[in-house]
Amino acid sequence: MTGAASGPSSLDALATRAKIGVIVPATNTVVQPEMESMRPPGVTNHVSRMLLPPRPYDDMKEYRQALETERGGLEEALDLVLKCEPHAVAHGHSIHSFRGDRARAEAERQRLETLSGGIPFVTPSVAVLEGLRAIGNPQALGVLTPYWPPADALIAEFFTACGYRVLATHGLEAKGPISVSQFTPAQILAGFDRLADTPGIEAFVHVGTNLPVSAMTALIEERLGRPLIGVNVATYWLALRRAGVRDALTGFGLLAERH
Repeated sequence: MTGAASGPSSLDALATRAKIGVIVPATNTVVQPEMESMRPPGVTNHVSRMLLPPRPYDDMKEYRQALETERGGLEEALDLVLKCEPHAVAHGHSIHSFRGDRARAEAERQRLETLSGGIPFVTPSVAVLEGLRAIGNPQALGVLTPYWPPADALIAEFFTACGYRVLATHGLEAKGPISVSQFTPAQILAGFDRLADTPGIEAFVHVGTNLPVSAMTALIEERLGRPLIGVNVATYWLALRRAGVRDALTGFGLLAERH
């Protein structure tokens, strides 16, 4: 299915259906290949990178302060990627998106969409909320991240403010942005298994775009018997849907395959 957003979007010889702009932190090495692996025929992805200041990992008070105050180059990266005239823009950076409540998340998405000239802008938090809604809106969540306790607390607060019950969180405590991408499938599975030990969880959520979970989604869902809304799958899924592309993304779990 071909669909184009209103505004300065264009097709070309390879992008016969849609172009998706993708913004990632400069250190992120997972979003680009994962979204490329999900890309339907006739859709092309176009990546712009943004700088982020380093975050301390040896002092949790400073770590929490950095989460509250750091500012990256999102607007500059957005300005660059808009030059290729995409039909939607997917933001591949989690932590600043999962703040406050649904109203704040929607306001930030709308701000960025306005900066995009009306081209759909997909933030990770809104994408995960839309993914949960699409699969029936399970209320009791288990959340896996690569983060440390202060970030996990912010994310749990966000989902709680949005009306969900966060029964368990588990942060893998990566010691830097590059190390997030170096967790092995066995370590990631162990993290989800630890969450699954908590009774009552109806769905799992993964936050942290440099954690390579997307290709494991179907395996995790089969292993644990519950759906998983992973941040990269949800963000790319919603960007495609906003661009009018409704292909099933086979191999990437319940959300991507059936909605």
